[in-house]
Amino acid sequence: MSLTNENATPSNHPTRAESGDRNFDDLKDLFQESIYGSIKGTYRLKMTIQDLETELQRHPAQSSLTALDIGGGLGQVTLWLAQKQNFEQVVYYDISNEMKEHVDEEIRKRGEQHELRTKITTNVGGLREAIADRSQSGTPPDLVCLHAVLEWLTNPMEDLDYLLNSMQPNSILSLLYYNTIETSNTRRLRKRARKPSKLTPYHEFHHSEIEAKLNQCGFEITSRTGLRVKKFQRNGSEDELKVYLEEERRIARVEPYCRQGRYNHIVAVKRKV
Repeated sequence: MSLTNENATPSNHPTRAESGDRNFDDLKDLFQESIYGSIKGTYRLKMTIQDLETELQRHPAQSSLTALDIGGGLGQVTLWLAQKQNFEQVVYYDISNEMKEHVDEEIRKRGEQHELRTKITTNVGGLREAIADRSQSGTPPDLVCLHAVLEWLTNPMEDLDYLLNSMQPNSILSLLYYNTIETSNTRRLRKRARKPSKLTPYHEFHHSEIEAKLNQCGFEITSRTGLRVKKFQRNGSEDELKVYLEEERRIARVEPYCRQGRYNHIVAVKRKV
């Protein structure tokens, strides 16, 4: 995931791409270790893929589908989609050349799965480039994945509006975003006082803001999942961790917890133009 905020304090965050969107070229290894190499990241990816699997089962008759993975990072979702029989083409975009090279290497490593080479197209580029290229190709995507990207964009809601309005009727959106979970002024002041880490997103979004935008653009939400609803205890034992994850799975997709995760995952289908 690769995209940035021009208002972030340079002394607290690494350099940005000239486009203004966050580029993780300088943090690819840290990103791989701290996000997808962690229990939290593994859980997030697994739950997100489960949501996608459930949605795709609602469309069993569809085949020869095209997926667009914007800000696809290390390519886990791209590679998973390419192994689904109903997807003929999976197009990957990330603004980070380091991320793209990692995905290209993963495709080479899985050489025996020759279909991956023909199904996956990898590109360096941001959200608007990905949409423009797909529009020019004449094959609009049936599924668009935007996972943990929105919070790193310079103009996130403008870009989300652009994306939603570019999508075709009956196409599916898989949106994972950094959710607003603290509401009291005291907690907000405390949060501002803490030094942000290199992987702390620049934006967070209230679920009502995201859902209003989807509704405005003609989308019907088919599933919601709250990820990391409860605070994760870093120093817990293995048994405590298992209890935590089991509780998270139990409540993640039910009200009101499906809107209260540190990250929220929404799957939505465009019903009208």
